[in-house]
Amino acid sequence: MEGVGAAIGGIGVDKYKIEEVSTKHKIPVYAIVVKESLKDVLASMTDAISKAADDVIARLRRIVQERTREGDTVIVVGVGNTIGIGQ
Repeated sequence: MEGVGAAIGGIGVDKYKIEEVSTKHKIPVYAIVVKESLKDVLASMTDAISKAADDVIARLRRIVQERTREGDTVIVVGVGNTIGIGQ
């Protein structure tokens, strides 16, 4: 899935603060999310989740090409469950 805004969940004001600052400074924030089941979150990374990386990279490239110009600064941040990577 892809959308606009900070893709961060949980309790607290993290998402609110990110979006408040980005709005104040006119910094666009885009998100790409790989949906996982509760089972996937608690287990080693599955092949399906691993293979989703290719789609994420393609989407990321498209977003950068469509929404930025030469000389713009782009920050790519990976946020989420990385527990299965080392296994």
